[in-house]
Amino acid sequence: MLLRLKRILAHYRAGGFTRVLKHLFDYGCVHNWVLWLVDIKIFGLVGASETKTLQPLTGYTFGFATESDLNAILTSVPVADRNHLEKLFRKFFHEGYRCVIVLFDNQVAGYLWAFTGEYVITADDYRRCNLSVRLPSGAVFIGNAYVVPAHRGHGLYRRMSLYLMWHCPPGACFYASISELNAPSLAVNHKLGFKELATVRFIGVFSHALLYMRENAAHRWRSFGTHRPNMELDGMRLRTVLQDSSCSTPSYFPPAAALRWPRALMRMRQERRKTSAVGRPILSKSPPKSAQL
Repeated sequence: MLLRLKRILAHYRAGGFTRVLKHLFDYGCVHNWVLWLVDIKIFGLVGASETKTLQPLTGYTFGFATESDLNAILTSVPVADRNHLEKLFRKFFHEGYRCVIVLFDNQVAGYLWAFTGEYVITADDYRRCNLSVRLPSGAVFIGNAYVVPAHRGHGLYRRMSLYLMWHCPPGACFYASISELNAPSLAVNHKLGFKELATVRFIGVFSHALLYMRENAAHRWRSFGTHRPNMELDGMRLRTVLQDSSCSTPSYFPPAAALRWPRALMRMRQERRKTSAVGRPILSKSPPKSAQL
């Protein structure tokens, strides 16, 4: 307990309350129905990152899986996740997405999915915090990767990514999304040559799941509230597709600049009280002095 408190204090010194909240959720100390915050970084790369051949790993074999390999893939994941992943991966196979697997002693040691056309960024395993992103023609989004704990530390994620890149047309664009707290995967993506494009932030406040986005060169967050805009990757940029006015952000959510913890929740409550609903006047504690007789 004391060690965890020391870590929380170190997180606060490094990044303030926002960083503490991320790690409290990651540690399981905050219930996901009360308050949570997740930052997901989006990366881009044009063309295969390395032309040299890596030294082969003894006993490991790389290849592409088919739906007949689904049971073998599921045996590599925790038992509690198998039912959910079976439905999800079967859907991926039916939609034509490719899956790279690595075998060790005829057992799956890791896998990695390659998506084309569209990818769904998720903060809670495709339950309610999802953001659909359209991809350019010929582009590949690398995601939903997993390496069995016993085989970690051998660079399998990096090798699976390179194996996929080498089997794609030259000059193809590759994208990836990784949680800000996943330091090993972030380091591997930087080694592969990926460049950070944007950060997507999901904030859960009771029944609301708020969406914010910030491009890599920007200093301020863009607020989308509970709505999910149409997003697309255009080369090395993540942009919002124009929508009609019915999809605009609700006015009772504060601008992203107002999200300075721990005052964010208080400001959200104040903004919501001041904002009128359809057909109702704005709430006011008292009439202006000029109107008082």
